[in-house]
Amino acid sequence: MARRVPPSTDFATVLIEGPWEHRFVSAGGLRFHVAAAGPDDAPLVVLLHAIPQFWWSMRHQLTAIANAGYRTVAMDLRGFGASDKPPEGYTLPTLAADVAGVIGALGAAKAVVVGQGTGGAVAWTMTSQAPQALHGIVPISSPHPGSRLPKRRLLVSPRAFGQIGRLRTPSFATRAMAKGPMALKLLHTWGARSDWLGQEDAARYAEALRIPFAADKAVDLVRWMARPNWSAAVNRFRAGVRVPAPVPVLHLQGNQDHLLRVSAMAIPGLGGADYQFQTLGGVGHFACEEADDKVNAAILRWLAGLPEY
Repeated sequence: MARRVPPSTDFATVLIEGPWEHRFVSAGGLRFHVAAAGPDDAPLVVLLHAIPQFWWSMRHQLTAIANAGYRTVAMDLRGFGASDKPPEGYTLPTLAADVAGVIGALGAAKAVVVGQGTGGAVAWTMTSQAPQALHGIVPISSPHPGSRLPKRRLLVSPRAFGQIGRLRTPSFATRAMAKGPMALKLLHTWGARSDWLGQEDAARYAEALRIPFAADKAVDLVRWMARPNWSAAVNRFRAGVRVPAPVPVLHLQGNQDHLLRVSAMAIPGLGGADYQFQTLGGVGHFACEEADDKVNAAILRWLAGLPEY
């Protein structure tokens, strides 16, 4: 007998209480969830999570940046958390357009976009596809999607390469994500230490993937991002984003990331004229939770040096 997937849960499970306010914002015909903090009349900072997480992974940055006087929102990308989960659109260009739409819907002309993992890839994509919505970006544990690498194995670790390969099998991957162990395995193994994730937060991430369609959409996004290099669509996308960032960039990368090869991360040419690359010692892929103090300090120093917007 086949194993049964645990019963689904309601999106309200991710509306976790704290020193923030939960809001729903309409953009591009969809409804997006954000956790918001800080003064409404201050410069806007948008925080984007990685796969297989949701806005909760950016809670430490949400409170620290808001407490520093910025209007700060942690957003659930389409398909994740409490945001809408339409059947299509799980590509970096579409997610970049979503974020630009949310920035406008929040009444801001521009924002600083901080993204970890997949969220960082969305921020990089916005520098070429929605630069008018940006004042700067902070990609964390995230290579530029236009980087020239002849083989994907040069970007990811051997162990992670195999894990991502299994996620490209839709039926297996969706069941594995929805049950929880697959997502938790990625969280544990890509960090600097396997015990960085506490039981309570692990349970939150597993439960969020049981929201109807959440695991399925997470797999859709992984499959799009893991397409082979010989794909014509991949080449068109990478050519389109392979331009120097026109806004300031702070690129943060843990030196013990067990997903990405640190040696392939720094890209001064694509980073633009105002590009800073900083390595975080003893930190893995999920830096925003593994070393929130280091990440927060680096972001706040960088934000203080930006001209007001």
